[in-house]
Parts: sequence; structure tokens; C-alpha cells
Amino acid sequence: MSNKKKINKEEKLNLRIWSRNGESLLKINADLKNNFKDKYNIVGSKTGDIFVMNHIHDYRSFIFHRKVLIQPLDGTVINSGITENINTFHQIITPSSVNKKQLEDCGVVKPIKVIPNYYDEDLLKKDNGFFDSIFNDKKYTFYTESTGIARKNITNALKYFLEEFTDEDNVRLLIKLNEIPKIKVEKFKKMLEKYPNRPEVIFLNKRLPKEYLHSLERGIDCYICLSHMEGFCIPLLNSIVLKKDVITLDTKISGYKDFVNKENSILLPTKEIDLLATPDNLFIYSKESKWEETDYKEYRKALRKVFKGEYKFKKDQDYSKYSQKNVMKEYSKVLDVLSKESIERGVKIKELAQRRYNEYFSKFRSDSDLNVNID
Repeated sequence: MSNKKKINKEEKLNLRIWSRNGESLLKINADLKNNFKDKYNIVGSKTGDIFVMNHIHDYRSFIFHRKVLIQPLDGTVINSGITENINTFHQIITPSSVNKKQLEDCGVVKPIKVIPNYYDEDLLKKDNGFFDSIFNDKKYTFYTESTGIARKNITNALKYFLEEFTDEDNVRLLIKLNEIPKIKVEKFKKMLEKYPNRPEVIFLNKRLPKEYLHSLERGIDCYICLSHMEGFCIPLLNSIVLKKDVITLDTKISGYKDFVNKENSILLPTKEIDLLATPDNLFIYSKESKWEETDYKEYRKALRKVFKGEYKFKKDQDYSKYSQKNVMKEYSKVLDVLSKESIERGVKIKELAQRRYNEYFSKFRSDSDLNVNID
């Protein structure tokens, strides 16, 4: 029989984990809930002990003793109002050292801890054969995953791939989209018509169970990330952990700078451009915020170089700090500290309430005509 003391539900602190929509955000939330379900009461209420919000949103209706914000950045300058809101949280978590510096430069003064995103523990397990089932012929496969939004820069990744290769090259480009509107997919497919002698291009516009997604990531040869900015980029991390060829930007502003280097990736030159001023972007980011653009001639050269095997990658690097198991340990350390603070806060509130109670009723105790047992 286990000697571990079983914690009653009433003894656990109430933990709320919340995120706005977004595939990677929701997956992290689900993993956090699963990891801490035995230690905390995972609640859906708007009040409790500890509140973890993944990406800043309207939090005014949530009343908790301690609040944690997980905040990656997709722009370099945050609006002052958003900075004020971030500073109402007790602890900020961001996935990269680059993001931490950006938050500090924007005026965030609350404690900021870098806890990276992570690769799923199942990524390195046995493949289920999905990739081989949909691709019978062996071709060098370029791959990217995307939500299809402008920041991801899929249009240029596709355009210059089509300009570099023809159907005489034994290559394909697989673009995995996350169930974006069909009209956007059709817009991408329309681009193919300009290239009658084009190489194979496949669009896969659906959400996949992780074992099927992992099969795609294991089966491909080269991952492409030309995003104008990334807070982290889990698919890029997965490709590097799987020791795939990688083409991405020599970024100064994206979070993947912490794990991407010239030995495990071809790094393309960059120049600074303005952030695309859409309503969604300007909700968080200032018009002064910047993104990055690359030189597409260099991108085409990189495509050809990896296809011909001319770039010598050094892929035997240690990425264990990015494993789900190790990252969850870092979250546990943060929650342990906040749990202690929440409990201490509760004790202080009770002590203050008792002191005020005693002070209020002391005047009655001093009156001999009153019952001494009034309270």
C-alpha cells in the first residue's frame, strides 16, 4: 500500500486554467490540466485560488487570489493599456528569453519567468504509418504547419517554392492547415495555376489526432518557417528534435531563437518591416511594432541546397529541456510558490477578520450590563 497521504478534494486549492482559441494554446491548457489534476481542483468557476490565463484577454470577471499570465509575443511593441493589464498579474510566464526582453522593454514590471513550450512525449515513439499511407512515392518532402494568417507568410513560402522547382524535381511541398476557411485554401490553390510545370503541392486542411500529426512530422524531410514573427513555434521545435532539415529566419525578434542555430538550421537573412495593422494585431500591439521579412532569393537557394544535400547540419544537440516532462516541472515550481502565497494570504485574511471582529465587539465586553458571551 502506498504511504502517500491522499489529499481530500476540500484540502486542494482551486486552479482555473483558461485560454482563448488557438490550437497550441488549447493543447498547452489541456496538458496543464492533465498534469496538475491530482494536486489541484481544476475548476471552471470565475473565482478560486490560482488563475492561469494563456494569452492576455478580458480577465476582469475572474477573481482569484493569485493570477498567472502565459504570454508569447507576435509583435515587438505592446500597447500601453495591455502593459497595464499584464502588470495586474502576480507572475508572467513567457516561452523565450527574446519574449522576456520584449516584455521588459514594454514596461512589464511583474516577475517574468521563461518557461519554454515543449514537444509532446509521444513525438519520439513508434510511428503509426499515416505518412506512408498517403504518400506512396518517395520524394524529398518540404513541410510547414500554419493557421493561414498573414503573419505565417504561407503565400511567399509557396510562391518561391513554385518558382524554384518544377515537376522534373523529385520534391513535394506539404502544407498542413488547421481547418481554415475554404476560401483561403482556394486562394492558395489558385496560385498553382500560374505554374503548369509545377512540382507536387499538397494542402491538408484538417485538425489531426496527435499520433497522425506526429506521423507527418516524422515522415517529412525539411521544415519551412518563414513567419514574420513567432512567439515560439512548436512545429519548428518538433522538426529540430526529430533531426529534420530546417529552413527559417535568422531572427532577432522570434522566440525560436533560443533553440534554432546555424548548426541545426539554414538561417535566412532578415530585414525589419512594419507589423500588419489589422484589428486583431492592434488589439495587443502598437503600430510601431515590427516584424521581419527575408530575402526570397536566399530562400530559393536554401530550398535547392537542402534538396541536393549540400548543407551539412549538426543535429546531435540536447533538447531535453524542451521535453514536456521537464517543462511541466518548471510550471510546478511556479505553482508551488503561488500556492504557498495563496494559502498565506488566506490565513492573513482570517487573522485580519478576527482582529476587526474582536475590536468591534470589545466595546460590548467592557460594558458590564451586556452578556459577556455575546460573541
